[in-house]
Amino acid sequence: MPSLKEIRNKISSVKSTKRIMQAMKMIATVKYAKTQIMLNSFRPYYKSYKDIVSIVTSSLKDSPSRFLSSDNTSTKDLLIIVSSDRGLCGSYNTSLFRMIERYDFKSEKIDNLYVGKKGSDYFKTEGFGDSITSLTEKNYKNIAEEVSSQLLVPFLDKKVDNIYIAYNKFESAISQVPTISKILPIQLEEQDSVEDNGGDILIEPGIESFVEEVLPKFFNLTISSILLESVTSEHAARTAAMDNATRNADDILRDTTILFNKTRQAYITTELMDIVNGAEAIK
Repeated sequence: MPSLKEIRNKISSVKSTKRIMQAMKMIATVKYAKTQIMLNSFRPYYKSYKDIVSIVTSSLKDSPSRFLSSDNTSTKDLLIIVSSDRGLCGSYNTSLFRMIERYDFKSEKIDNLYVGKKGSDYFKTEGFGDSITSLTEKNYKNIAEEVSSQLLVPFLDKKVDNIYIAYNKFESAISQVPTISKILPIQLEEQDSVEDNGGDILIEPGIESFVEEVLPKFFNLTISSILLESVTSEHAARTAAMDNATRNADDILRDTTILFNKTRQAYITTELMDIVNGAEAIK
């Protein structure tokens, strides 16, 4: 049976840890509320931009644009892995990493571009280009520009056939879905496609030049949207993790306090027995 001093030290340690977790939960909650507002404002803008791209590209048949031509015989693909720099966010990273390991990529050779330290720490492989850290809700647009600048040139030069991105898609405060999406060549999903209105649209100087101007910006916007989704998911996951940790700390404190009371009572009973036995021996 542990001594009373050991139990007191454990109670003090758990209380101190609980205060830290409560502070982290408050910080994560504030950041989550902020990024959720940003994400809800960003999604309609991204959807409208995507609809414009869908309308324009639907009028192109067999376009020679590198952004739209899909090659099923790819030999080298690239995967952007968006993870966090810090832990204490539940299964936010591990669920994504396990999905990447199970995912069936068409190409035999996959290079990784890491956004976040946890991804490079987990896979322990040399990354493509420069790894990027410190992704926040304040700099996600700058990081999207940096990622785009690293990837567009190799893709247009046909050094990379397909570009995928792995991230956690934000669904709700308790649900962040690990997702792998192909972002280049651009493939608009059927349910996101809009009716072909090519005959009602006048584009100057021409659709081809318009596509070559708009699609790189759409690629950058797609990455920005995904990075903001990841940041929001990270804050939501950390808020939930710290809330669960605080609840667990309360359970440990309750159980440890009960143990402390039982141990103290046992010591008191033992001392009383010694006193009684000593008094009986004197008689």
